[in-house]
Amino acid sequence: MAKKKKAPELTFQQHIADYLVREHGYAVLEQSEITDSEHFIAEDQLWAFLKASQADTLKKLVDDYGTDAREEVFKALRNELEHTPLWMLFRQGLPVRGLEFRLFYPKPRSAASAAATKYAENRITFRPHFYFGDANHEIDFVLYLNGLPIVAMELKHEANQNVHDAVAQFTQRDHTQNIFQHPFLYLAADTSDAMAATDPRRGQNFRWHNRGLTNTPTNAGEYPVEFLYREVLSPEHLLEALSFFLVRVPKREAEDDKPARPASTLFPRYHQSRLVRRVAEDITAHFATTGDIGKKYLADHSAGSGKTLSICWLADRLHSLFKPGTNEKLVDITFILTDRKSLDTNIREDIDQFTHLAGVVGIAKKADDLPRFLRERKSIIVTTQQKFAWVLEEIQQNPELKTLRVAFLIDEAHRSQEGQMGAAIRLPFRKESEPDIEAPEEDLEEQIAKVIREHDLNQLFVAFTATPAPVTVSMFGKPFDSYTEAEAIAEGYIVDVAASIISYKTLYNLHCPIVPTAEENDGEKLYPKGVVSRALQNVAFQDDGLIQYKAEVMLRIFEKDVQPLIGGRAKAMIVTSSRVAGLRYFNIIKEKLKERGADYKVLFAFSDFVHPQTNAAISEHAVNELQTGELIEDRFEGDDYRIMVVANKFQTGFDQPLLAGMFLDKPVLERNAVQTVSRLNRCHSGKKDVVVVDFTNNARQILKAFARYRKGTPFEPEEPDQETCLKLHAEILAAGVFTQKDAGDLLTLLKSGTDAQVQFQVNALRTRFQARLTGWEERKAFAYLLARFVKGFHFLACFFTYPPAVQEFATFADYVGPQLVKAGTVSELMQQIRATVVTRAAVQYQGVMNSGGPVKLQPGTRKGGAGPVPVKSSVQDMIAQILAEHQITDDEALYIREVTEEKIADPVIRATVQAHRGNVIYLEGPYHGQVNGEIQTTYNSRGRYEELADPKYTDTGGIFDIMAVTVIQTHLSLAA
Repeated sequence: MAKKKKAPELTFQQHIADYLVREHGYAVLEQSEITDSEHFIAEDQLWAFLKASQADTLKKLVDDYGTDAREEVFKALRNELEHTPLWMLFRQGLPVRGLEFRLFYPKPRSAASAAATKYAENRITFRPHFYFGDANHEIDFVLYLNGLPIVAMELKHEANQNVHDAVAQFTQRDHTQNIFQHPFLYLAADTSDAMAATDPRRGQNFRWHNRGLTNTPTNAGEYPVEFLYREVLSPEHLLEALSFFLVRVPKREAEDDKPARPASTLFPRYHQSRLVRRVAEDITAHFATTGDIGKKYLADHSAGSGKTLSICWLADRLHSLFKPGTNEKLVDITFILTDRKSLDTNIREDIDQFTHLAGVVGIAKKADDLPRFLRERKSIIVTTQQKFAWVLEEIQQNPELKTLRVAFLIDEAHRSQEGQMGAAIRLPFRKESEPDIEAPEEDLEEQIAKVIREHDLNQLFVAFTATPAPVTVSMFGKPFDSYTEAEAIAEGYIVDVAASIISYKTLYNLHCPIVPTAEENDGEKLYPKGVVSRALQNVAFQDDGLIQYKAEVMLRIFEKDVQPLIGGRAKAMIVTSSRVAGLRYFNIIKEKLKERGADYKVLFAFSDFVHPQTNAAISEHAVNELQTGELIEDRFEGDDYRIMVVANKFQTGFDQPLLAGMFLDKPVLERNAVQTVSRLNRCHSGKKDVVVVDFTNNARQILKAFARYRKGTPFEPEEPDQETCLKLHAEILAAGVFTQKDAGDLLTLLKSGTDAQVQFQVNALRTRFQARLTGWEERKAFAYLLARFVKGFHFLACFFTYPPAVQEFATFADYVGPQLVKAGTVSELMQQIRATVVTRAAVQYQGVMNSGGPVKLQPGTRKGGAGPVPVKSSVQDMIAQILAEHQITDDEALYIREVTEEKIADPVIRATVQAHRGNVIYLEGPYHGQVNGEIQTTYNSRGRYEELADPKYTDTGGIFDIMAVTVIQTHLSLAA
């Protein structure tokens, strides 16, 4: 007779049962051993654990109560279970008649731990086909620790059901049964996916608990969810969850705008516990090898990853780490660095839930809190990122603090900052104070990296960011742990904001009355094409008539497509090219809303500035009529404010779940595009769709940026080269503009002289610079060389030690470089630019760009086949060409030209080409690849990491190949 084939689900269950016995050494618990049918306790198992691990305490109880001692234990346990979760009794212990019994022993963290000798007494068992209730209802698996239920699991086979069926089975049970209250973890799984909850009563409580977008087995012959029964159900992970990861969120009564909240239990998602565990294990191993904790980790965790809780769990773990085999803590102080808003809300609320840390956490809300916490040696200190440099200075200068081992957990460095970076190279036709285009706000990641470089000692740094900048990847290396945007979208934690983008092209004709006619063009000044392009485009995008036109289009789209979203509560953001343009948008939209009799209002978020036409001081507080101390983001919370106009502010780090619309009137590229559009990705009840409208004909590039970042950082860390700084230093001195003595003299003045003396010296240096370098291109190239040297020194100094002369010259270049191009007078070009007017303007619908797969790009070559070498053009030429669409930005074009010309001037390349000019196979093959590599090295040294990760540059036949061909062909023509 043929053997009856098992149902697929039973085969799956049996496989896991066999694995738990074989690999983890778990014993199978018989149903008859579960003698307490109300609380489902295997009483003999618990009693045996107490006798083996706490014989002395048990003897005291027996001495007092004799044969009733056992009943006293179980009576006390049942009484406690009426009001305390079982997992908390595991952690706190069970009080019985004035005595304290441990229900388990956690893994010892120090040599002095009471658990050191008793950890091995823990006994984990499991009951397959667990029965409960009068009707013999069944749960596939229940795992027990020392006779007490800790995990319940329902399994489905994808041949006939899936993980959602397992969740439904949990939610449809009789939840008055204690088996749905006592375990701390409920797992629902099929052969490919897993979900987890601490409360199985509602489907919403179950969260995805997967390793990534797709689970794959580690070992051959295992199911895709092997990690579940290999890792999650391992004794180490189960006991670690009980002793560390579980957090009790207390009940909250309704207050102000916060609804009432029942008590609940937090259990980390898979990537959260993975990060904490990996950092703890790695830094402990590093310390055992080196004796220090000087390491850097990058956590590339997307929005929707639960980053704040991850930081709290990691801080808790670092606080509880001990040097291997000792009673000495591994980390003395852990700093959590966040932005002001998170300090006031997210971090404070989440870390308050870690009630066991109440005595060791200090949250620096006032100015004197931080120094006081340092004096008191608080184990965990929460402060703002702006205090980072101060903290490191204090640690470095205070002899007592300097000996401590300190960790820094850096919350995503992304919130828009008020301060602006002083650019190292100023355009000669632009005053420093002129806000024609709002100066780019310094990326806070850049600031933090700079601070770390300057103060890096024996410290542990963990940086959390969803869109790491190249400088962050160079500083920290490849992401140590990743939870990608694709995972967050797939698991339903954020909205896919780049599913499609509505594209409009802004059309405009420009006329410049003072530009010479074609006949008079011989005498016209020529300017770099990219500079002219940006300046002219800004004229168009600040034009009043064009803004009127686009504002009307935006309002119509908002009222038709955005406003009805999220139950009619949706808000939108308008991203403008400058504060001047933003102010016009704000005033125009405010008037239009008044004319319409609209029931909603508009706000304008910006950093204060002086208007270039009126010289009036424009402040965010006055323009928006904010109350004293009121923040504009708090005003925007109200239902009556539905549109926010921004320039740079709030393009990154602004979390408003009701944002469902964005109008882009400013080109955003690469990482900035992802950060900007991601303002819409926060989930909210009823939020399914978002509307993104681009007026810059840039939708394809935005979708491309999302495609690159969706699965993690696109950047590869580069090995630092010590020689880079030394070569640049020698090159600058060889130019004969400044000497090493100039650097020494200026530094002496900076230390002991007056500001007037310093500026007198700077003026003399600037005069010499102008006398020796008379052309714009020469001056620009030298100023750029100084800036490269300074940037390179700050980065490389954290890896290598340089001679005092190099350090001295870096300080000199950092101070003098930005002052070499004297701002003040309006140049001829700026006069022409300002005289340019928009004569006709409109917006043209381009359709909807979809991200239904990899974005297909056209080959990145220019028309004419001569390679992408930019030319100079006059203003008249630029006006004629500005409507043309290019697949590279003008900024990219300038770099392509500069690097190509640099290689054309390279004597080594010239000599090699001339020596092999008859060997076409070599020049077109190996040597072509070598020149391509040297071009990429140059891009890397200039910090042009975006191009290095862009397929249109790196693909065969791409821009780098075209540049290499151009370089070789130019040298061949010179050799002919």
